Amino acid sequence: MRRGQISIDFLFAITLISITLLNMVYIANMQQSHAETFDVTTRLKVFAVGIRDSVAKVYAVGNGFAIKKDSPFNLKGGDNITIQLVSGDNKIVVTGNINGKKYVTVQRSPVPIYQNQSITMTPDKSEIWIKAQDKGGKTYVELSYSP
Repeated sequence: MRRGQISIDFLFAITLISITLLNMVYIANMQQSHAETFDVTTRLKVFAVGIRDSVAKVYAVGNGFAIKKDSPFNLKGGDNITIQLVSGDNKIVVTGNINGKKYVTVQRSPVPIYQNQSITMTPDKSEIWIKAQDKGGKTYVELSYSP
């Protein structure tokens, strides 16, 4: 073997090793991104189920009862979570804009919702209150920033 032949073989091996390492780094970054998305989705889903259960509990206990709910995330600038009570379908829609991505979770309310309502959690307002008010013989579930 000539001296130049060994150098070309060596360069070819280094190139293959470099390509393999770059692919491994790319796959690791992709997996991390998927894990972060799964984390946000799961936390938002658990939060939505907690909101649904709190709406049912407030409705069952009745007038004047309130439950405080905190954001499942440490909200940063530009992040927000919107909770909507939809009366026609008795749905609870939780929409999160976290780290520039939008996530939506829908839950069916086990109790009747008599009025549409919406509230947005932001870094400045990261807690809400779910409370019951009796009006005209019906129990209304309301969302607010204070009890």
